[in-house]
Amino acid sequence: MQRFVTNILAGLFLSALLVLVLSLTAKAQVLARSVDVAGAFGYDHTSMTSVNPVSNSLPTSQYFFGGSGSYNVIPAITVLGEYKYDPLVSPTGNPFKWHSQLAGSAVRFNFTPSHKIVPYGILGAGYDRITATIPGTYEYADGYYVNFGGGASVYCGKHWGIRPELRYERQHTTYGAGGSNQIITSNVADVSGSFFYQFGGTGKKKK
Repeated sequence: MQRFVTNILAGLFLSALLVLVLSLTAKAQVLARSVDVAGAFGYDHTSMTSVNPVSNSLPTSQYFFGGSGSYNVIPAITVLGEYKYDPLVSPTGNPFKWHSQLAGSAVRFNFTPSHKIVPYGILGAGYDRITATIPGTYEYADGYYVNFGGGASVYCGKHWGIRPELRYERQHTTYGAGGSNQIITSNVADVSGSFFYQFGGTGKKKK
């Protein structure tokens, strides 16, 4: 599965590069007061631990998907809200089906906002929920996450493009069933690709 997802992402990035080369005349840049929406797909590697051992151990991650809505306050700074859904792989013998959901906000710092390729750094934080279910049983752990990383907004046209990205994420949740207050922490490495569309905005248009 990991190789399959890696191949998809590699093909996505190479396709975007080809489209970029074929569209060198596109008038693309990050504009102040513009909005962009994006859909993302990627792969993450999770190392999950608990202060108290859990029966049948803890799940690991595989692929994930999500989306975001962004507002470019000025060309160099973008604020965004984002959502991530992460199916988790249950260990052998564990009857539960697991997944995690993250919802939060982030700030993107655009380094060359007037170019077709815009490298950026990103910082984010928000709410995290890990859920485990089997028929008739529903359990969850609530908490928070923080992350940071970087990538590039690659404009393939005047308003749209692709956004490859890498992030490191720290998750911290608490499972409180039966008064146990079991703390689960996760170190997560994400690699993703997303398609985005930008509309609106003001600024100096390229000639």
